[in-house]
Amino acid sequence: MKTTRTGALRVFASAIISSLAFAGCSSNEPTPVDSQASSGAETQSEVLTVWLDESEALGLESVALQFEADTGNRVDLVVKTDIANEFWGASDNAPDIVLGPHGLQRGFLSEGLIAPFSLEGAGTGFNSGAVQAFNHGGQQYGLPYAQESIALVCTESAMPKAPETFQHVVDVGLAISLNDGTGDPYHFYPLQTSFGSSVFVVDSTNPGILNLALGNEEGLAFANWLSKNAALFDLESNTELIKQQLVDGAKGCWITGPWSGSWFSATFGEEGWNAYEVPSAGGQAATPFLEVRGAMLSARANNPSVAIKFIVDYLGSDPGQIAMFQATGRTPSNLKALENAKDFKIPYQFGMAGSNAVPRPVSSKIDSVWFPLGEAQMAILRKDDAPDLLWKMMSDEIAEAIRD
Repeated sequence: MKTTRTGALRVFASAIISSLAFAGCSSNEPTPVDSQASSGAETQSEVLTVWLDESEALGLESVALQFEADTGNRVDLVVKTDIANEFWGASDNAPDIVLGPHGLQRGFLSEGLIAPFSLEGAGTGFNSGAVQAFNHGGQQYGLPYAQESIALVCTESAMPKAPETFQHVVDVGLAISLNDGTGDPYHFYPLQTSFGSSVFVVDSTNPGILNLALGNEEGLAFANWLSKNAALFDLESNTELIKQQLVDGAKGCWITGPWSGSWFSATFGEEGWNAYEVPSAGGQAATPFLEVRGAMLSARANNPSVAIKFIVDYLGSDPGQIAMFQATGRTPSNLKALENAKDFKIPYQFGMAGSNAVPRPVSSKIDSVWFPLGEAQMAILRKDDAPDLLWKMMSDEIAEAIRD
């Protein structure tokens, strides 16, 4: 455990405060959660404990100092390397706020470790998918600050501007790693959703319930398209093969994530590539999955109103979000922070390309999807049987596996 409130971080934080020109917390002066909560935070001295990683602590130090200056409430930033397991076993030593990926909510919610709170308008300045990642059963369990999603990444020589049609991508050569023939439904997902096919849909009568949606007409349409276009994909492709194909010019575009950005820059130069939204193959929007990091309120917070004020009014402010980007380098979910990142190609371009991405489901049901879906896609590409039959068998298998 490491608490970061003094020394070099405080010096760095003071510089950030000056550069961001905090004024009574932020330039956009977000509305407090409610007037009573705001008043309580102003008059009572509290100590908030926040668990987070080291880069997040660096970003939040300036925000914490401003919060203390404005409200008299101190914030202790405690660096943790295994937040999930320590939070589960924290009992009386639980923090007031935890930062982490939205996928942690599954365990946190099942154990009653986090509490819902209102963003009170702060969510309007964020990527809507990132906000939705922390919404369950119609209640908000976190405020996002960073996100990650895949995009269509092309060499400048092959695709100097965003493709207008999917055929344009086909013409220059599209690469998707099929992991030596085992499949990759995650990277196929934007193409699948462009046919209107998603893995789950929310129950209209109960927003906390997810219903399997793979077996519908839209899913079958994608399966048939995949079969008809099997020649577009290398069945034994992998990351190293695709990189060589891009270098040789055999492929012009690759559906991949920001983790590949450094390789593109090192290989083709900073100006030698671009990340675009994946164009539609099926006529509807191509929406990849979104991974999100954010701040969650502990159900055992000593003073929830003070903790919420810090999350919403300070971490959630534009300057707070910019400070987090400057420290972590992670793609911002906040739109002003994303615009502030425009000189940093990887986070900015992937952030723009992921503007319509959808959060990866937190439900444990998603764990039963990946292997059968990948197997079915590979079987369709190999033409093992009729695409309708293979897709229906896969959907039935998953439906049985997730049956309550």
